[in-house]
Amino acid sequence: MMNIDQKTLAHARQALREAVRGWIYDPNVRMIDFGWRERGGKLVENELCIRVHVVEKIAPGPMLEATNEGVTRGLIPETIGGFPVDVPQGAYRLHQQWRPPALPRARRTAPMQGGISIANARLRGYGTLGGAVIDRETGAQMILSNWHVLVGLWHARPGWPIYQPGWGDGGTDADTVAKLSRDAMASSLDAAVAEITGARPLINAQFDLAPVEGVGWAEPGMAVVKSGRASGVTYGRVAGVEGTARMNYSGVNRLIRNVMTIDPRVEFSQVSTGGDSGSFWIHEETMNVVGLHFAGSDNPERALAIDIQPILDVLKVDISV
Repeated sequence: MMNIDQKTLAHARQALREAVRGWIYDPNVRMIDFGWRERGGKLVENELCIRVHVVEKIAPGPMLEATNEGVTRGLIPETIGGFPVDVPQGAYRLHQQWRPPALPRARRTAPMQGGISIANARLRGYGTLGGAVIDRETGAQMILSNWHVLVGLWHARPGWPIYQPGWGDGGTDADTVAKLSRDAMASSLDAAVAEITGARPLINAQFDLAPVEGVGWAEPGMAVVKSGRASGVTYGRVAGVEGTARMNYSGVNRLIRNVMTIDPRVEFSQVSTGGDSGSFWIHEETMNVVGLHFAGSDNPERALAIDIQPILDVLKVDISV
């Protein structure tokens, strides 16, 4: 894992702001972050750069060229704010799922824990229950997952029922375990919490993993692990941090802040797939939660997560340990 000094990080944040202003709305750009350069499909450790993630790489040329997603406005510069620029490829999508494979994580579970199926009762799919949190003001026990798992519809209101398992996994009214409380989308964070009803207990545990121990911040090179509804326990390495991603939610394009990118730790292995949205990404050495999974790509294989601390602060909750 690499420790970035505060001076370098301050300069990187300034360069990131410049890059986001100039490129995040380009039709071919999906995310901008700060991390390691990619060469030949592999990360070059300790070679830090601004990373402008594109849907399709376009060879240099004098003319604007069409892409599958639109028309790029021109060549991305080689440096931004004094940092070299890398252009990794990735067509990222939200990791909710609609067609469930038969897995133990898809079943009605008691006690409830991180890594199992969960969803708003009005959504036909399913995502992942990230873990247990506590309301800072009331002490109420809550479930933390993504906005697009616990809310998912722009007209959703507090009090809507939450199923475990999600509707896409066969959940019904009898599986109502929580009521939607609040979300963080107004702060550009794909996250929400729901207060449990008491129908089933919720414990600090991760399916097939040890309980979480606390909260931390991700850094490039950090070894992380997650337990997700669809792909189970997978292992990754943080490649980029402090990113801004552009995603579509129920027909509305939104910018998501505080995004980290996670690449497979072992080449050709899987880090995530549809249905893993809401999973906790955990620093494997300390078992501290560092991110909330929300999206990814299959080619190349890559996961996207949101820094956990800003989510906790906006939602006014703490991880239950």
